[in-house]
Amino acid sequence: MRETKADSTQGIRSFGSWKVYKYEAHRFSAIMIGKGLTSILDSVSFHDTMAAYLEERLAHYVEKKRSRQTMETILSALGKFEYAINHYIEIHALEIPRMNTEPLRIEFYAKSRKLLRKSSKLFDNRAYPDPLRLIAAISDRTFQLQASLQYEGGLRTEGVGAPSNRRLKNPLISDGLHGITADPITGLPAGIVASVEKGGKETEHYVSVQTYRRLEEHISRYGKLESDYFAYVEAINAAAHKTGQYAPGRGSHGLKHNFAQERYLECIKHGMSHEQALQQTSLETSHFRLRETLTYTRG
Repeated sequence: MRETKADSTQGIRSFGSWKVYKYEAHRFSAIMIGKGLTSILDSVSFHDTMAAYLEERLAHYVEKKRSRQTMETILSALGKFEYAINHYIEIHALEIPRMNTEPLRIEFYAKSRKLLRKSSKLFDNRAYPDPLRLIAAISDRTFQLQASLQYEGGLRTEGVGAPSNRRLKNPLISDGLHGITADPITGLPAGIVASVEKGGKETEHYVSVQTYRRLEEHISRYGKLESDYFAYVEAINAAAHKTGQYAPGRGSHGLKHNFAQERYLECIKHGMSHEQALQQTSLETSHFRLRETLTYTRG
């Protein structure tokens, strides 16, 4: 755990995700065995069994009036399972067709959005209607810089030096300044800010050059970017009230929702498929599960 996907033998950086995906892969394999099938490398049988399985699961969740989160977990897990099988085929140089169930999974993702209720959140879209106006209304320059980093780069509060647990310290220091590079999606100049967040993973985030230079200046002057979490959230809530964007529970995390929704659309605009865009957005928000990213990108 906590290794890059290239270095991890399991290819998943979260132990919780690994357990869930392993369970779903084993359950799906058991279904294939129950049908009398003997190999998961048969792409036709793999696809047809998945189609029947997803149809059955969707019908069950519709009947039970479930939310679509569980369905999305299954779709994500089966996507990882397909990737693992194709990787096996590749490293063993097997002359057999690769699995290609992405269109099928996208089809059932669309069906689940239509037929299943959303997750029981306080509101469906946690993002701020006008994040730039919100940030401009924050008077404290430290809080304003932290909010800009969350909005532009998708960092959590602990990533910008304001962990919610007061016993923990996680300041953003000069080690997190990784320089100016080309944004991997747009190709435009962007600053790389590396932060250690959920699960101890270091994640690289891309922010505007202007915000990156402001962060450099702040760290040069004060040695770190850090603040009290509750004071930071209070400043955001005050700005939200001032700009007419306040909703209970929105807080600082709403800015991360803004980032995810805008980044996903940016990925799509630059030619990525639905799942590729979700995966890229996952990486940049320190998430590594499709379901988690869908929580941010759904509107």
